[in-house]
Amino acid sequence: MKKATFALVLASLMLLGSCAKTTEVTASEETTTTTAQATETSETTTEAATEETTEQTTTQTAPEITTTEPVETEPPTPPEGCVVPEGYTFVWSDEFDGDELSKDNWNTEHHSKGYVNNELQEYTWGTTNVYVEDGDLVIQPLKEVSDNGEVKYTSGRINTYQNASFLYGYFEARIKVPEGKGFLPAFWMLPSKNTYGGWPLSGEIDIMEVVGGNESTTYSTLHYGLPHDETQGSTSISGKLSDDYHIYACEWVPGKMSFYLDGEKFFETSDWYCVTQLGVEKDYPAPFDGAFYFTLNVAVGGNWPGDPDESTMFDETAQMRVDYVRVYQMESYDDSSVVKPS
Repeated sequence: MKKATFALVLASLMLLGSCAKTTEVTASEETTTTTAQATETSETTTEAATEETTEQTTTQTAPEITTTEPVETEPPTPPEGCVVPEGYTFVWSDEFDGDELSKDNWNTEHHSKGYVNNELQEYTWGTTNVYVEDGDLVIQPLKEVSDNGEVKYTSGRINTYQNASFLYGYFEARIKVPEGKGFLPAFWMLPSKNTYGGWPLSGEIDIMEVVGGNESTTYSTLHYGLPHDETQGSTSISGKLSDDYHIYACEWVPGKMSFYLDGEKFFETSDWYCVTQLGVEKDYPAPFDGAFYFTLNVAVGGNWPGDPDESTMFDETAQMRVDYVRVYQMESYDDSSVVKPS
């Protein structure tokens, strides 16, 4: 049985906020937008109590026991204009209202060209690729051509690992995606711990992926299984998603994932399973029964979108602009009786 309360969520965020704010991930994986993350192990050492003994007397002092009533923390106030889904309470957001990216919320990743999926970009720590402007997070892919004609692409990828992770909830982001062949913007989630093994065994939740050159369609995908399996849905609009901001959302409750575009549900699934590296099948709803964190990035080239061509511009139209990321949760969740649909 797992129950999530606002007090526990907020306490976890306060604790995690003190961790290091820049991470470099080195493991290799196979998914369209996937990274591996370090799994930290906390060790506690307990020293045995000692007794002071003399020839005349032996003294043992009983430990003093104190009790403290739990302190209930009120959930934060929703931002102005925030519409809280029915049955939910606002628990976390980044509105990107400051002058720079919040290091309390986000880590900036650095990866070499070809890190995954034969992608062409290098992910950098530079503020030319990731910055905050006019109330938006901006991820800006760039193209550089050397004097000898060599082409280099850079872009940005950030995550909330160790800063903000959530087990179940309603997650949404208001995003304007880039336009141009070869771009792959994404809003997605990875497990805070590889409980069942490395990717894809511990799962991945892709809330939004838009393939450059087909900006009318957004994809939502779950990755899991051994061998790798996935469950995917999509929806399209009459125009281009790159023309304006749209709200991409995922509602995650025990045993069910639902995906939304601008408040309209287009895909719902309970179809997944979990097998460890040793081939041991785990109880449903694993692997989607632990905390996940957010990732935002724009890939350039690679297996899915293909490479940029002469029509691809690396100006403002190449930017992914994120107005906000918000999280809502119910008062509690119970997955003890969830079974996989037949």
